[in-house]
Amino acid sequence: MNSAPRLALRQTRFFMRNVRTRMPFKYGVATLTSVPILHLVAELEVEGAGRATGVAADILPPKWFDKDPAKSYEDNVADLLWAARRAAKLCAELSRQPRTVFSLWREAGTALLAEGDQRGLNHLTSGHGSSLLERALIDGLGRALGLGYHTLLKTNTLGVDLGQLHPELRGIEPSQCIAPQPLDRLSIRHTVGLADPIRSADILPGDRLNDGLPQSLEEYLQVQQLSYFKIKVNGVLEADLERLRTIASLLDSTGAPYHLSLDGNEQYKEMESFLELVRRIETDPALQRFWANTLYIEQPLERSLALEPLLSPGIRATSARKPLLIDESDGDLDSFCRAVDLGYLGVSAKNCKGLIKALANQGLARHFSSATGRPYFLSGEDLMNLPVVPLQQDLAQLAALGIPHAERNGHHYVRGLNHLSPTERQACSRKHHSLYAPLGDSLALDIQQGRIDLTSLQCAGLGVGMEVDTASMIPLEEWQFKSLA
Repeated sequence: MNSAPRLALRQTRFFMRNVRTRMPFKYGVATLTSVPILHLVAELEVEGAGRATGVAADILPPKWFDKDPAKSYEDNVADLLWAARRAAKLCAELSRQPRTVFSLWREAGTALLAEGDQRGLNHLTSGHGSSLLERALIDGLGRALGLGYHTLLKTNTLGVDLGQLHPELRGIEPSQCIAPQPLDRLSIRHTVGLADPIRSADILPGDRLNDGLPQSLEEYLQVQQLSYFKIKVNGVLEADLERLRTIASLLDSTGAPYHLSLDGNEQYKEMESFLELVRRIETDPALQRFWANTLYIEQPLERSLALEPLLSPGIRATSARKPLLIDESDGDLDSFCRAVDLGYLGVSAKNCKGLIKALANQGLARHFSSATGRPYFLSGEDLMNLPVVPLQQDLAQLAALGIPHAERNGHHYVRGLNHLSPTERQACSRKHHSLYAPLGDSLALDIQQGRIDLTSLQCAGLGVGMEVDTASMIPLEEWQFKSLA
């Protein structure tokens, strides 16, 4: 760890790019039809390697980081932008004395959470700012040294001290928490949103997109030969059961093997209604194969209740049937430990929650599994990650951690690479031709037999390997929320 290079953040610039979906994405209490992608460009000075540029980006979606009903989507975006700007300022102040990536992330992140607390922000929102800086620092360091992300972790060039984060991980190196080699393929776990058409016959003539991509779940099965699925439930028992029967009938009719996860998106405000859903699925003859193929259930309880000790008996009882996983409740470094104490078995890995945090959670999962014999795990979940930066950086993380299948939905709700500039599409065609395939005059994620090729992401930095066209974006200081309309 002492040999990890130090670096300093010298300048940050923020840009926005608005994106409209090809079809509504309904999850939890929100329906997404347009969204901005926030891009961060960070200029770094790396000890012994000179100046370098790192990038990071995420969509800023409604009602995921913060589901407070008193806040509008505009409020959600404003909070996330405050966190990003403040993280950049804190990191720049700390950079008066160069530090390792780990030290900058740790110190700036701790200060940011404290300041966010004073503003009444939850830790998912505040922590997103430090996660953006973390990614940009990692990307810039890797580019400066000519090292890919897996190598940065394997050699601990980031200076990560896992024992600082969790006493259980004292003496554990990052190399012990990652795959021996980065994955070269990943299976897509296809999102089935609450408003998605299941069968092609469900699509009214006026709603047919005819844009060269599948639209219904039935069409995705035919075109992409998918075998993994993530199915949203809405917390309305009979409607959910009817929809699950329709989906199960379609999946069963193919005769092919399949696996799935169920996502509650915090739709349950008490344990009993969720347990009733589980009981009804278990005993429904039409859902027997569907239930047998269910891998786990993600965040059914709203975050104010999900880590409530009084609910531990129900959590343990459910996890004994199907593993329960936290997602939105994973706002702090110790969230997974607290969840494990209550009976949860899994936690989601999402770049918007932090890369080093997920690395530590992977170490914890292995530690707890070894100590108890129970199968603790990390899953790969999505935040509608779009090309280039959000998608490829998230995939680089999953490849390094060795997570073999992950939810992906950006390719489903947004048409290919249409939101990128021609310059970026051309660069993707050159640099990442194994990840994307032609789609008319554009490109789209190339899903073959339900899988994508990750080999091009093993480039210097954090999986991007090309320049982003900020000239085609809107500088953040000029962007207005009303432009999403």
